[in-house]
Amino acid sequence: MLSLLYNNIALLIIFIITLKINSKYFKLDTLLFNSFLFYHGLFTLIYLFVFNGKTADYYTYLYLVGMPYPHDYIDPYSFLSSNFVYQIINLFKILLLNDFNIIVIFSLISFFGIIIFIQNLIKLGMEKKFAYIMFFIPGIHFWTGILGKDNLIFFFLSCFFYFYINKKFFYSIIFIILVFMIRPHIGSMFLISIIITEFFLIKGLKKYIFVFSSLSFLILIFNLPFINNLFLNSSQLLTDNLIIKIFHELSNISQKFLLSSSYYEPSSIYVNMFNYIVFPLPFILSDKSFVTNLFILMEFLTLIFVITLIIKNKKSFEIDKRVIYFLSICVLVYLMIMPQIFFNFGLNSRQKWMIIPFIIYFFVLLKNLFVKTKKM
Repeated sequence: MLSLLYNNIALLIIFIITLKINSKYFKLDTLLFNSFLFYHGLFTLIYLFVFNGKTADYYTYLYLVGMPYPHDYIDPYSFLSSNFVYQIINLFKILLLNDFNIIVIFSLISFFGIIIFIQNLIKLGMEKKFAYIMFFIPGIHFWTGILGKDNLIFFFLSCFFYFYINKKFFYSIIFIILVFMIRPHIGSMFLISIIITEFFLIKGLKKYIFVFSSLSFLILIFNLPFINNLFLNSSQLLTDNLIIKIFHELSNISQKFLLSSSYYEPSSIYVNMFNYIVFPLPFILSDKSFVTNLFILMEFLTLIFVITLIIKNKKSFEIDKRVIYFLSICVLVYLMIMPQIFFNFGLNSRQKWMIIPFIIYFFVLLKNLFVKTKKM
């Protein structure tokens, strides 16, 4: 009884803090903000209903955080990959928060990540009314609104791009490092994209100094023993080649899902991209479950929805060369790697939301670039 009262009070405090964050940082109209919050929370509840049970990832996180550590001291592994999530949950457990409140907090982290995504679109030149409508993309709420790594990565990437387009380079790198700590392959792709972008923009000797120091830093990080062993643990692979080891690990991860009901056969590069970003084309004519078919329909409608909003946006604005370079490289690097390795609709439905916002950013800028060229 006392625990229930404590957690109800905690939930009220969480809600008050959420409203305070809006009034101080985002300054959205109260009715609009509350409508956004209700909409997002609804999809979190739907996720809990659809994936209810011990097989769900969020349940695994809540359960494993209570398992004893194999040793009493803290080592670097304690804050990497899934352990990053466990440490956050463990902190909330110390504060005696129940599972529902922990899920609510993680859902709010995703919610603010989506709000920042909308703010980024407005900063890039999308009209507010279209940016606010973009908030209602269902998949972004459904797949990022629950406890897990994807939830945190989405928030970190939104924050990263917010600081990047506002020319606060140091803060943007901090968030990419946090992404790297959770999913090193995604963090690496964004870091490499930043390095390539700067290579095109920096002039003279500084260009080569920057690239050399950046690549040296990446190689040094990946060769740290605890990073190498945790993320590149290829015991059967007799090579010290870092690039080969990274792709081998990605291949090992993809092999885990070969027997899954949501697996689909690889195809050409461009078809793989479509299968990853939207939905697998082979699933259209196959006899899949009602839930899978519902997800496919939702993804198809989302594609039409996003394209329509981008086309209708008529606002003209100046394009930052660094931003368009970065988005072009980032989207290209990601789509040339991830869709060519992972062929699982369930897995991709979650992880694609790490790159879809950047694809939307890119096409918003690209559409404006064509409009300005046409006018000239």
